[in-house]
This record gives sequence, structure tokens and C-alpha cells, in this order.
Amino acid sequence: MYFVAPSHRLESQMPLSEVRDEFQARLAAFLWSQWGQMGVAADTDRRDTWAVDPEALLLLTLEVGRGEPRLFEEVLDWLLVNERLVSVQRLRNLAVDAEDQALVEAVLGWLGQNRQRQRLKVKGGVEGEPRPFFRNSRLQIIEPDPAFLAQGFLKPGTERSGKSRGPDLSLPINFAFRLRLVLGIGVRAEVARVLLTVGDSWINALALADYAGYAKRNVQEAVAAFAADGLVRSWTVGNENRYETLDRRWGGFLDLEEFPSHRDWRRLFHIYRRVLRWLIDPSNQKLSDYMFSSRARTLHEEIEDDLRQTGFPVRAEDSTRDLANFGQFVRDLLPN
Repeated sequence: MYFVAPSHRLESQMPLSEVRDEFQARLAAFLWSQWGQMGVAADTDRRDTWAVDPEALLLLTLEVGRGEPRLFEEVLDWLLVNERLVSVQRLRNLAVDAEDQALVEAVLGWLGQNRQRQRLKVKGGVEGEPRPFFRNSRLQIIEPDPAFLAQGFLKPGTERSGKSRGPDLSLPINFAFRLRLVLGIGVRAEVARVLLTVGDSWINALALADYAGYAKRNVQEAVAAFAADGLVRSWTVGNENRYETLDRRWGGFLDLEEFPSHRDWRRLFHIYRRVLRWLIDPSNQKLSDYMFSSRARTLHEEIEDDLRQTGFPVRAEDSTRDLANFGQFVRDLLPN
């Protein structure tokens, strides 16, 4: 249900900065609850029944963490403990723009400073004047972290808490990690995660590749390997390849009676990153009615396909009419 604003303006009661701060705070609280179930030192009573997408979650955390330093540093601590469970290739695959890529390479560079791994070798760097990594920070940084500095960020060195642990594989949220320990870090584990959690009787090759975060050709090769073992049935309708998980051996193989549920985290978390950056952008503050509506509509158009794919029945003319409606639209995006 969406809030319908009254005819008079509410900007004086709800400035855009308030929408921004609420969105940031609620995202941070959600991320703490997710990472707390994955081994980060965080208090949470949540026991979600969905399977998390680790790289999509990490990518969102890198953005939200710029306004939540403790979350960011604790997730770095977790990464150092659990680096072997994270797909570097997939993390790079999910980075959709230069800002995502800079964040990813900075974190990989930091990991490479602490773990000598060929897969952690950084790709490229950023030229120009560096900018503070943590938003609203007034700290004078004498010795910035070199990995972050190479990507154009001024960030103080990390002091690890040492409190992180490995994920509890019995929790539904950590299903991806259980599959990776069995099938390896790569496309097969992601294909299995999607096939076993998506909940539909079949899925086509394009959607499977999209959810898995790998090229369609690689996904088809992984499915072919499962099909050869009788774990997946595939067929063709017209030019469309379809796949169905049939064999009950998956449950016995993984010692599970019920599989976690699926969420389109890649798209949803991309929406969150895009909206948060829009809210933080200084040029979007204190706009006239017309310019606010125009820019908000442009943002909506940029994320409209992702909104539709994730099931949000939102029309731009409703959600971008004024600040009150836009604020409610932003609140309604967030998961419970």
C-alpha cells in the first residue's frame, strides 16, 4: 500500500535530508541483521528463511558502509576470516558502474594486503584528487590506506576487531556458503542456489544466468553437468531452454528437508545503491518543485526495469509527484 500525499506540500515537515537519513539508517539496520546471521559480530534475533546472495549483499554494504563506519570495518574483518567463501569474479560481475568498481577494487586491494592470493590482484586504479571515503567524516587522515587511496578514497587504516567467525551453515541465510563448500566457488554453486530456491517449477536459461550472475554460456555448461548426473531436467520450447530441478537427492545430499526461499537480491540491492546515491547527491537538495519532480522521475526511469522485475507495482507519476510521495516510495522499497 502506498501513501497518497495531501494536496498541500509537506517538504517543510519532511526535508529530503530526513528521507536520506532514514533510508541510510534502515539499510544499515537491515545489513547488520543479515551479517549478524553470517558471522559478523552483531546482535540480531532475526532468523530469515531466505538465502542471501553474498556478493550482492557485500556490494550494497560497501556503499551503505560509507555512512556506517563500524559496519564497514566489521565486514572487512569478516572478509579476512571468510575470504575463501567469496567469489571475486562474481563480485566484479555484479559491479554495474565505476563507483561500484572502485569500491570493489579498494576492498580487494585491502584483502590482498593481508592475504597473498592471485585472485585478489587489483584491476586498475583511479587518477585525480582523492575524496574522503566515509561520508561526513572530519578526521584528518595522515596515513591513508594505500589500497583505498589507489581507488581515489581517503580512508584511515583498519583496526580489526577480530570478532568475526565463519557462517553457521545450518541457517537458511547461509545456504550459498554451504553449496560453495560442496560444489566450489563458481558457477555451479550459484546455479544450484537458484534452481533450489527460486520456487518455480522451471526457469529459463536467461533468467537463471541473470540470477546466478554469470554468463549464459557458463550457466548452460553447469546445467549440462547437473543434467548428466540426473539432478536437473532440461528441455526446449521454441528457442528457449528451460530447466527443472527434479531429483530429490539434492535434499539428502545437502542434509536438508526444506530449501530456503529466493529473493532477487541483485536487482533489489542495485535499486538501493542507486537510490541512496541519489539521496546523498548534494545537487538534489533544495530543488524547486518542478526540478525535484523531474529529477525524481529520471531516477525512477533508471530503476524502473529493476522495480518491475522485483515486483514493485509503482508508477512514476505517483511516486515522484512530490517529496511526500517520493519519501513514502523510498520507505516502501525496504524489506521488512
